[in-house]
Amino acid sequence: MTKNQHGGPRAGSGRPPIPPELKYLEQVQYDTGLPRWLVEWLRAQARPATELIEEALIEMYRLKPPRQEP
Repeated sequence: MTKNQHGGPRAGSGRPPIPPELKYLEQVQYDTGLPRWLVEWLRAQARPATELIEEALIEMYRLKPPRQEP
């Protein structure tokens, strides 16, 4: 009788890694302190805070994000 596998890592399970050519799009954790009022406002929005912050920084500092090569 063989034992059934329940849980734990198995070959082929889990999220696949990001391909090297798309590594620049990977989101990285960056903890910083924000004023409470700003955190409350971000949490009240329908869109994710990462999108709002990224768009605001791009607009304010006229950043040009890297584009994916075809």
